[in-house]
This record gives sequence, structure tokens and C-alpha cells, in this order.
Amino acid sequence: MARDPYEVLGIDRNASDDEIKRAFKSLAKKYHPDLNPGDKTAEEKFKEINEAYRTVTNRGGASEQSSAGGFSGFEDIFNFGGFSEIFKDFGFGGFSSKGEDLRYDLDISVDELFKELPKTITVKHNEKCETCKGTGAKERRTCKKCNGSGKIRRTSRQFGSMFMVTSDCDVCKGTGYIIEKKCDVCKGDGFIYREENIKIPIHKTIITGSYTILPGFGEPGRNGNNGDLYIVFRVKGGQKFAIDGRDLKSNLHVDLRDILDKRRIEVDTPAGKQTILLEKYSNGPIVLENHGLFDKNGRRGNMIFYVIIELPGNLSHDEKADVDRIIGKRKEPFISSVN
Repeated sequence: MARDPYEVLGIDRNASDDEIKRAFKSLAKKYHPDLNPGDKTAEEKFKEINEAYRTVTNRGGASEQSSAGGFSGFEDIFNFGGFSEIFKDFGFGGFSSKGEDLRYDLDISVDELFKELPKTITVKHNEKCETCKGTGAKERRTCKKCNGSGKIRRTSRQFGSMFMVTSDCDVCKGTGYIIEKKCDVCKGDGFIYREENIKIPIHKTIITGSYTILPGFGEPGRNGNNGDLYIVFRVKGGQKFAIDGRDLKSNLHVDLRDILDKRRIEVDTPAGKQTILLEKYSNGPIVLENHGLFDKNGRRGNMIFYVIIELPGNLSHDEKADVDRIIGKRKEPFISSVN
């Protein structure tokens, strides 16, 4: 028994046309066979989604198939509800002419993170040649095979249904023209390689793996828009700090007399200097709560200091005797339970 088409699309029966289209687009992209090669379950799901969309939009389904196996007026079905528009962003069938996206891994030290000063990066990418407007041609003629459209249309059968598939023309490679004389500037490429300095804003809630997208800063598309630039962040501790989730960890080197005197000292943290009281060190690290890194929700970890007492080396016999006199008889090592 066929499932309720509204249930298949995950929408309410009173959903608007835009809501129906958005639901279909999301599911179709998720289960499209080109994105799930060899996955039979995805193929069946994709077929079910198509049937549900046809039913919900009242444009017919399997009942409209002719005895020859094709749709009566399948071109109308292909274009119903903006079907080609739905798929134009998928990158299938030559619909997408957007340029490739670029990725830049940006390392940020903990100190830089808390200063929140923008960083300037140099990105190397292509840009459209202004001389030939990205055509690569000084002289050109219209492609006869596609009549200048750059696209070839053909029918294709998938999952028992007929689809109109559009792909780039194999003669002109989707440009719609044949270059007879190459551009003197770009030598026929249509693009010029360049370096560009870009200022990237930095904020405290950046974490390793987070990213920001700069639209249009990717590679140019020959017949479409530029791709995007993905800035992927990696937060690094440097010489002073080690990163453990949202916590920051450091070794704090102190003199034995600082411990004995219970001295107040200033220590460096990414947000500035903090004052801590040194007491007899016997109960683990010193923890400054809410002085670590932020997460994307604004929650903050701790700053943890592991105290390392700097002791003198190569003491003489008399100096060791003075130590025994001061601190008493030697105690043997022992263990105890962690609280």
C-alpha cells in the first residue's frame, strides 16, 4: 500500500506551494542517485519522493504513463512546479554553471583569538578576463550543434519514468560558441590568475572546525556566478597554552619559596593577567573557572595551571643537611585515592 504523499514529503496537507517545493528539493537532493551511487534504498526513496510530489501538485503520476512506457506530455511533467529550477543547484545535467568553491585553512593562536583583530590572508584564484569577458575569444562563431545555447537536451528513463535531461554541448563544451582566434590576454582560457588580499574578521567564539563563507570569492564560472570561499579555522595554543576542548592548560613554574610564602602572583591568560594565591601545593592544579575558550554558544571553559616547583640541583652534603633540618625527616612515597 502506497504511503500518504504528504507523509513522504514530511509536509502538512495545507502546505503552500513554496513549502511543498522546498520539502521536495531537500529530499530529492538527499536521495538523488548521483549522490548515493549503488544505494538501492536511496533509488527507491528518490522514486517515491518524485511520485509523492507529482501527486501533491496534482500533475499526475504513474497513471499517466502511456503503454509505450513514456509519459503523455512528459516535458510538461519535467517542468511542473519549476522542476528544472529545483534541480539547477544540484550540479546535475549541466544546470549548474557556478564556479568551484575554494577552501582556505586559517590558523589562529589563542592570543589572536582573544584580541579579535582581523587577519589578512592572501588567496590565489582565477578571475574572469575583462578583455574577452571570460569567453577566451578574440574572434568566435556560434556553435551549430546547440545553436548557441551551450546545452543539448535528451530524454532519459529512470525508475520507470521518463525525464528530460539537459547537458553541456560536447562540441562547444557548454559555451555556445567556437573560438576562432584566442584572446591575447588570457590566451583562450577566459580567466586570469591573481592573488588577492582579504581581511577575515575574528571573534572569540571561533572553534577549530568552524568556518565562514565568503560568497563570490571562489573560482569563476564560465557561464555563471563565482564559487564561494570557505575559511576553515584551526585554533592553536602555541608555546603557552594547550587546548583540551574548551579548557586551556599551562604549566606554571614557581620557586619553592613562593609556595612556602603563599605568595600572590600574576599569571598570563589569553584575556589578560590574573592574580592567584599560591598556597602549599598538594591538591592538584590551580583552576580559574570561566577563563578558557568560548564555544559557539558563548559557554566558556576553564584555565588550568599545573604547578611545577623549580628546585635547586646538585646540592652539597651540608646543603642537603640544611634541607633535612628545615623540612624534617624524609617521607616515603605513598599513594591515596583521588577525591
